[in-house]
This record gives sequence, structure tokens and C-alpha cells, in this order.
Amino acid sequence: MNIRTKLYKSKQESRAGKWIVRIIYTDAATEREKEKQITRDRRTDAVDARDAFIEQLKKSHGGITSGSRMTFDDLATVLEKTHYKQAKIVEGLKTEGVRSLAPVKSYLKVLREYFGKQKIGEITTTNLKAYQQWRLKIGSRRAEVIASGDFKAVKLTTINRELQTMRMMMNHALAQGWITRDIFHGSKVIVAAAEKERTRVMSEEEEQRLLAACELGDRKLTYTRTHYGKDREVTQTVNSDNPHLKAIILMAVDSGMRRGEILKLRWSDIDFEQDKINIIGSHTKTERERDAPLSFRAKLALINVRELYPTDERPFPLTDIKTGWQTALELAGITDLHFHDLRRTAITRWQKMGLPLAFAGKLAGHANPKTTQKHYTAADEATTAAFTETMNQHHASSAYVN
Repeated sequence: MNIRTKLYKSKQESRAGKWIVRIIYTDAATEREKEKQITRDRRTDAVDARDAFIEQLKKSHGGITSGSRMTFDDLATVLEKTHYKQAKIVEGLKTEGVRSLAPVKSYLKVLREYFGKQKIGEITTTNLKAYQQWRLKIGSRRAEVIASGDFKAVKLTTINRELQTMRMMMNHALAQGWITRDIFHGSKVIVAAAEKERTRVMSEEEEQRLLAACELGDRKLTYTRTHYGKDREVTQTVNSDNPHLKAIILMAVDSGMRRGEILKLRWSDIDFEQDKINIIGSHTKTERERDAPLSFRAKLALINVRELYPTDERPFPLTDIKTGWQTALELAGITDLHFHDLRRTAITRWQKMGLPLAFAGKLAGHANPKTTQKHYTAADEATTAAFTETMNQHHASSAYVN
């Protein structure tokens, strides 16, 4: 970096006897030459100020002045244009953007609410801790809910996600030279203890009730609805016929597929003759293509969907299943079961059936080095077909058949 400095004693009457440091450098953001003047009473103070400014310039690659003016809102706007945008897939791989954009936008909204007008160079570790306490205190961000005092507490895991997003943003600012220090280092504001690993799996009896809840019939459902912070019981009659959800559940618990992988499936990805499902790389969390087994009962559920909705281009033309899933849980009387728990259930059952860990990890598309890379074994067509047959035999002789 080209930096020129000059130190001299002022001869101007207004600053007589004061020492002036003149620093000329190139601003990284604008690529224009900038000039900075520092005035001190003593020569040694002027030299110290000069050296400190030059050190910051070098750390920021000349971007210190841009960073000094940049607010958190400005930083968020920049990243929305360059990083936080819809994922772009080229040849099955993500080249830019993020896959799950909605959660990030939610995190940015509340982060902007608190840090928006604050200059990023002035945000400190103390501010991060204050944000954490603010989030715990306000719960819901609706003004009318806050005023009434009736709101649900925000989970620490949610605050962790927000702060993890902010950490990435501030790391980007640090790499660009807009700030000169990592405010997250040693802050301990992201509470690791809150990230409790779930171990919940679905029992065979719960599975039967859940699948039955997807069958045809009008049923009365009583549930608690929260409206503007007030809980009230609501009873309504619902038609529980949901062949899409039944097929989705069976694919999750038999094929071990993630929700996003299931919803993005095309009919052409499903091989009904070879009893396997091809999951393309752009639809997976790890961006790795793989085959998943197609059980006989999941196959029948898919054929039923295709017969009922022959004009649909995809098996599941849905963006989300939250409402249907919650209704099915209520009808089945099942609590504390997340959809992702079905994937854990699938892998647990596979291993109980005798499938080696390496194969289970491969079929599930795990990227964890301890389960896939360290024990890497290719799940080829023969392996997938053999395991599908084993699973179908197991279902035929157990309570899993529906």
C-alpha cells in the first residue's frame, strides 16, 4: 500500500506551536486518493497518532475510512446484494447465494432493528451481550404484544442463529478492511450449551397413529391458538385426507431423506422399476448426488399420489408442509416430534436392521467426516437394491406395514 506522510510544526496563527501529521493514502472502497490530517500539541503525540493510523490503514487495506462511515444497515444491504440472495445452481452445484433464504431474512430483520443505525466500527462485544439480553427481554417484536406484556420468550437457539449470521457479516467486514477487530472473539455470546442435540425418534406405535391421521375422514380437532399473545382453545372439523403428507412421511422414515430433498423431487428422479430415488446434488444440503432406497410401502403411496394428481409435474408441488404436519400430529396425539426426527428414526432403524454405519451414512447423505468421509463406502446400485429388499422384508413381517 502506498502511504505518504509528512510531519511538521504549524506556522498558522490559529494552530501556532501545534504539530501536524499529513497522511496521504488510497481508499480501498473508492480507489481514490485520500488525505488525513492529525493535530497534536506535542511531537511525540503526533508521531504516535500517525503510527496508530497507519497501522489501522494496513490492517484494513485502506478501507478504514469507508468502515468508519458504514452503518450496520449499509453492511446488510451490501451482503443482500452479494451473498444473501437466492442460490444460483450451476451444473448441480451452488455457486453463489444461500439455499434457505427465508430464515436469513428473518435474522437480518431483527438484527437491523437493533444495530441498524450504529456504525459497524463502533459495535463492541458489550453491544453483542446487550443485544442478547434485549432479545431475551422483548420476546415477540410486535409492539402491541410487548405493550401488553404477553409474549413468548425467544429461544437461545434462535438468538444463536441471529448472532451467527451477524458474526459472518462482521467477519466479511473485517476481511474487507471495514473494521479492524473481531468483536466476537472471546465474547461467548453464542451459547453452545443451548445447542442440545435431539435424540427423539418415532416409535412404531406413533408411526401407525401418524399415518392413520393422514387417511380420509372428517375429524374434530381441538388445539390452542395464540393470537396477539393470548392463548385460546379452538375446536374445528378438519378433513384429514392427505395422501401427499402420507407419502412424504413414508419417504422420510424409510428413505432417510431431508424435507427439502423430498419436496424438490421430480417424477423423473424416482425409479419405480429399480426401487430407488435419485437425489441430485443441487437439492441436497451437502451438494452431493446420491441414491436413496424406495421401500414398497413408500412406492405404493407415491403411485397413489400420481393417480390422484396425474397432471402435477412433481410428486409434491408444495413449498411447505408445516400446517399439514402439525394437524397430523394433533390428530395422532403426538407431542415433541419434529419432521427431521423422522430422518433420525430412519437411520436408527437401518442400524437396528444390521446396516453398517458407513452405508447408513452414505444412504443418508451425511457429510460428517466421522460417519461418511472416514468410513467412506460407495452405495452403488447393487447396495441400494439389496438394502431396499431387506427393508421390504422387514416391513412385511412387522408392525410397520400400513
